[in-house]
Amino acid sequence: MTIISQIEQILGVDAATSSEVTIQVNGHLITGWTEVAVVMGLEIMPWTAELGLTTEDPQTALINLINPGDICEVLIGTQKVITGYVITVAELAGPGDHMLRIAVASKSTDLVECSALLSSYQMSSTNALAIARAVCERSQITVSSINGAGNANIQLFSVILSETGYQVIERVCRLAGVLFYDQPDGNIVFSGVGTQRAASGFVVGGNVEQVSQMRSLAARYSQVIPVLQTADVLQTAPSNDRLADQMASLTVGPPAIDPHVPRDRPMLILIEAGDADHKIAERRAQWEINRRYGRSQAITLTCDSWRDSAGSLWQPNTVAPFTDYDGNSRDLVIGEVTLRAGQDGTHADLVLMPSEAFQPEPMLAPMANNEGVQAVVNGND
Repeated sequence: MTIISQIEQILGVDAATSSEVTIQVNGHLITGWTEVAVVMGLEIMPWTAELGLTTEDPQTALINLINPGDICEVLIGTQKVITGYVITVAELAGPGDHMLRIAVASKSTDLVECSALLSSYQMSSTNALAIARAVCERSQITVSSINGAGNANIQLFSVILSETGYQVIERVCRLAGVLFYDQPDGNIVFSGVGTQRAASGFVVGGNVEQVSQMRSLAARYSQVIPVLQTADVLQTAPSNDRLADQMASLTVGPPAIDPHVPRDRPMLILIEAGDADHKIAERRAQWEINRRYGRSQAITLTCDSWRDSAGSLWQPNTVAPFTDYDGNSRDLVIGEVTLRAGQDGTHADLVLMPSEAFQPEPMLAPMANNEGVQAVVNGND
């Protein structure tokens, strides 16, 4: 009998859309958790779950079977949300009270905490997806791709000896311009921003119990200007009448502009060596504008349900409409989800932002990716 069949027998006809949390560990299914917090996010790795159970529960005979390091699956209804390991087991005892708490982390916890061990720390003629798969192989984690994300060619890539697997993949994903995050089956995925859409969204005065909407100018700039480094700018202090001429000589293209910043707030970013046509610097300047705008428009809310109108659990990297007090609606990307249950009932805490907030920072490829340098390396004139 499959896990799903067993859960359906336990939970009955509403198993698929139930809010009952079940864990499978050592061949046993354990339900009846009285405290639950499942945390998933686009920028959170590993995904985690914290579960609490009173020892007066009839199933406490199974508690002795749970140990740190056990392979564990966490399901809500019949939908798997985390596959990983039991990290911590804690028993809390007091007068008339005995509680078991366990912490579970997805399989990617080994990528985050452990150094990357590879047969070769220098890879050539490859792509981002292949590099990530090589890094994840030791942790028995597979890497999939949505819409071909991560297929960008990388001619040469070097892994720093002390890097964790997560740090290697994060750097590779910046080169490829993609996101990576956990999946319910314990593996990870490469993706663009907002690759799926929820069947419904969030309506203030409807399914939204509490909301905080932020609009901020903190750490935002009216213009971001890519500039060259020269001896003049490093050694000569410009006078007021020379500043404009000097800046004009250092600037290689038009600045990226944020039209919503009302006063003059410039930011200079340096053009890196190897960025011959300055395209990466120009993209980075626009990324600075876009990301800072996106982060300044965050919405944090509490929803009365863990699921959308189609019965699917809220998931990171999902586009969902948000409708405010005035009836204005806009599409936002779910960046973080916390599904929690306790004495106050069942709630979902979510962080939503415009898609610009999650775009990866453009990164200059290693100099060896340059065709001229590659020709020298290969011994070609």
